[in-house]
Amino acid sequence: GPAVPRGMALVTSPRLPLTGIGADQAAALLRGDIVDWRALGSAIGGRPQALALPGLAPSTLRDAQPVADYESLTTELAQRSGAFALVPLDDIDFRVNTLTIGLDDPLREAADLTRVCVVGDIVPGRNVHKAMVRYGDFTHPFRAIAPLLQSFDLTVANLEGDLSATLPQPADPHSFSFVSDPAMLDGFELAGIDAVTLANNHTVWNDEGWGVQGLLDTMAALENRKIPYFGAGRDLTAARAPWIARVGDRSIAWLGIDGVTANHEVEPGVATGVLDFDAAATADRAGTNPYASAQFLQDIADAATKADIVIPYFHMGAEYIGIVPKWAANGARAAIDAGATMVVTNHPHLVQGMEIYKGRPIVYSPGNFILDQMWGVEVSAGHALEIGLLGQKVVRLRCHGVQIQDFNQPRPMAAGEQANLMDRFWAATDRLHARDG
Repeated sequence: GPAVPRGMALVTSPRLPLTGIGADQAAALLRGDIVDWRALGSAIGGRPQALALPGLAPSTLRDAQPVADYESLTTELAQRSGAFALVPLDDIDFRVNTLTIGLDDPLREAADLTRVCVVGDIVPGRNVHKAMVRYGDFTHPFRAIAPLLQSFDLTVANLEGDLSATLPQPADPHSFSFVSDPAMLDGFELAGIDAVTLANNHTVWNDEGWGVQGLLDTMAALENRKIPYFGAGRDLTAARAPWIARVGDRSIAWLGIDGVTANHEVEPGVATGVLDFDAAATADRAGTNPYASAQFLQDIADAATKADIVIPYFHMGAEYIGIVPKWAANGARAAIDAGATMVVTNHPHLVQGMEIYKGRPIVYSPGNFILDQMWGVEVSAGHALEIGLLGQKVVRLRCHGVQIQDFNQPRPMAAGEQANLMDRFWAATDRLHARDG
């Protein structure tokens, strides 16, 4: 029979950089024959340690350490990167890493599984724009990563800049005003990006004096291609509105919130990551959805009555700092209290970690995705965050690392690069936990 009984899955610590093993390897692991995870392809070593839920230890695992229940198991796995266990499929959530065995992904056997992807900053303009013009191909930045993004049921990105056929390219090659041609949406379509958030600090703010024209042109370009957007709009009502996606018989509501150039609660400053600028939409002006908790918490609560899953995508944090400021962590937790299924944030241009709040995940910053920053290992990398949903439960979180090449094109990371990225992810996670408990 199969190494792993039907209805069960082999799970490890989320900190083990291994997503799948062969059937023979699974059998050897369950026999106790594997003495180092490297033998199974993990980039980090260590001896496998078997944990056993009541009545679920394979008879071959004589040394399995008993754990009281699934909650105890997740606690042990969080603390021991080398631990593993057999778990009933019905119990699984994102706090364990569910291994694929050969070509068999036990979570995918569930007909109801939805695989969602969130990526970080896609920044049109500067060297990204120049590369597309040089190659005569506005899909070029997306080519190496498109097969990965196409594999998801739903993919959402942060479009951080403007798409306009009329606005000029800034004269300064180091400008922070980002603009490219609407033809770049060819690349979004190639990669299967289903929607974008515009709640960030480069849709309205610019050095060139465009005002909201860039945003208006961008929204028109997206509408022309029938690519949904959220987090900005022609007025405040539109900017606040969720985008509700339907995947199979499940509805997923997305909200975008700009905590950088439309923050109505936090003092501006380098440490807070808030700019002294107000890009917020109003009753009669286009703009982004502001960080005003009385509004966004109500919007999250409303969305939770209309959709099965609610995912706010916040733009907030201090640039190039590995953990979020306290105000941002508090905002993300408040979103969970209001009814969010999970929270994703972005802005700092590097990968941060995650926390679990009231049993729900908050993933801070998947980092850069398509951008011309290559002056350090942290900024030239990011990840495509895979979110697996079963029912109303997040059952998988997986970071698919990407490495930006040639100032414009992300490609999937090799195993060693991925292990380094996850080292930074977990280090940031641990630092946040040490600060906030």
